[in-house]
Amino acid sequence: MRYAFFEGCNIPIRIQQYSSSMRTVLEKFNVTLEKIDDFNCCGYPARNVDETAYFLPSMRNMAIAEKKQLDIFVICNCCFASLQKTKNILDTNRALRDKLNLILQKEGLTYTGKTEIKHFLTVLHDDLGVELIRSKLTLNFKDLRLAVIQGCHILRPREITRFDDAFIPQITDTLLGTLGISKLDWQGKLECCGAALAGINNDLSKKLLQEKLDGAQTAGADYIMPICSYCYLQFDTAQKELSEENNHDELLPVLLFPQLLGLCLGIEAQHLGLTENRTITTANVDQLLALLAPPEEDKKKRKKKAVTA
Repeated sequence: MRYAFFEGCNIPIRIQQYSSSMRTVLEKFNVTLEKIDDFNCCGYPARNVDETAYFLPSMRNMAIAEKKQLDIFVICNCCFASLQKTKNILDTNRALRDKLNLILQKEGLTYTGKTEIKHFLTVLHDDLGVELIRSKLTLNFKDLRLAVIQGCHILRPREITRFDDAFIPQITDTLLGTLGISKLDWQGKLECCGAALAGINNDLSKKLLQEKLDGAQTAGADYIMPICSYCYLQFDTAQKELSEENNHDELLPVLLFPQLLGLCLGIEAQHLGLTENRTITTANVDQLLALLAPPEEDKKKRKKKAVTA
């Protein structure tokens, strides 16, 4: 499998380990993420300023991928929503599509709508499949208490994102279950983390972040795993700032899904950028490694083989 890799703007600069761990993991499944140097911003910053300026960047990205006959693999929820919304609008508004195509034609590009937008979770769950992933695992987690926060833009508006069930999403939980991680229910899982309010209403942004931290910890979480890159920055960066302001040393450590999957595939922690997460310490890494064990099926096979011998 080959996809055009769309990292967005934030991830290559501020969360490089998200990209690198994803690439490392997918190599195990013979999936190639092709870097496209011509990709530009998805247009998200212009969303509430100028609709045409919002749609055109995503349209251009899709036209570039289309020219290469590749679908787009996305790891940023906001980028995913922008690309999906643009595709939805252009596929139903022929007049706008023709108008913007006149601009793209100056670069030798044309958008026809052939390229699909693929969130990384959908690729793992649907394109690769749970059974294939399970067959590659050498380790599973035991008793890892993990809170997941999905992020707003992957689920809503559901008629645009078309990702999972917006009210009772299952894909992330299913994939985590494959790694031996049980579903941990908590109130903030589908709520806003407050990142969108940073710089606009910092007090409210911090309040929402603290609510999520309190909620996850009350539910018994030892770690939190954001899907959205903005949620990640809120928990991994803003959490430290909030902790310093409140003279509170205890942090809720933050993990990324490809890092967890990579550990279960037997990939060493340093190759997954775990300590690049600001809230993760070497003690956290040691704890995660201590929670790993061979899958139960492998244990049974080894036990049966020993008895037979």
